[in-house]
Formats: sequence, C-alpha cells, structure tokens
Amino acid sequence: MSLYEFGRSVRQHRDIALTDINKYPALADALETWLQARGSRAPRSIDPIALPKGLLPYVMLLDLEEAPLRLRVRLAGTAVCAKYGGELKGRTTDDFFEPADARHVVDAALTVARLGLPSLAERTYVNLDGSLWSYVRLIAPLSRDGQKIDSFFKVLDPDTLRQQV
Repeated sequence: MSLYEFGRSVRQHRDIALTDINKYPALADALETWLQARGSRAPRSIDPIALPKGLLPYVMLLDLEEAPLRLRVRLAGTAVCAKYGGELKGRTTDDFFEPADARHVVDAALTVARLGLPSLAERTYVNLDGSLWSYVRLIAPLSRDGQKIDSFFKVLDPDTLRQQV
C-alpha cells in the first residue's frame, strides 16, 4: 500500500540555486559537461564518455511528448533502473510516478525548456511501489533538432539518493 492510499501526499520539491551546485561535486561535473556540449544553444545530446564514470548509472535522457504531455525515457542508467525494478527505456513518467508526481516532474522539465537553463532541485516522492525516496538532481535542456528544446539530460547525485523510512 502506498502512502497515497492513506491520503497523505509526501511529494516535495525544493529548488536549489544553480550557484550552489559546488555543494554537489558530481552534479557540478555533470553541469560542466553540459556547458561544454552547449555552445550557443542547447546541445542535441550529452556524450556519456565525457561524464565521470561514477555518474553514468544515475543518468537519464528524457524526451518530451506533447499528446499527452509527459516525458519518455530514451536512456536510463543502471542504478535508476535498479531502483525502479526494471528497464526504463521507452517508459514514461506516468509509468513510474503517482499522477501528481508525474505532472510535477513534467512541469519542472517544461520550466527548464521555457528558460533554456539547467535546474538544480531536491526532490522527495513516493514511488509506485509505495517507497519514499529523496535525492538532489540536475536537469538540463537538450534539443533533438538543434532548435527546439524537446529533451532533457537528468542526473541524480548518488551521494544524496536515499530511501526514507
């Protein structure tokens, strides 16, 4: 039984100023990789080889779908898949978040797309299996066609990933 079934939503999202990214060295390295790939506009993708090896299990590439509005996983690292309990490639935010959390994740991505800037945040949410998780994540805009921001590079800080009790 999930905590939602008890009528208690425990989802939390706290934006962290990007200027504080050095408090999360792994995410600072990921941001530097994104900045190097960026040039004058959002990059088409991130070269995984350019990332620190310890981050690869925590990386996701997400594509925005507009009808219905959701994010679809193009790539997910092994740690993210293990936490979910299986392969995430091809799945959408609706598949692994409660509806309110899925919408919140999509809204955060839409803000990144609108601003064209990365976002740093601390999140706490209930997984579909009812477990409570928290982490700090970086999400940065990508553009599959080099023009429109329609995908995202997301990475969790492995030092902050915790299952709450």
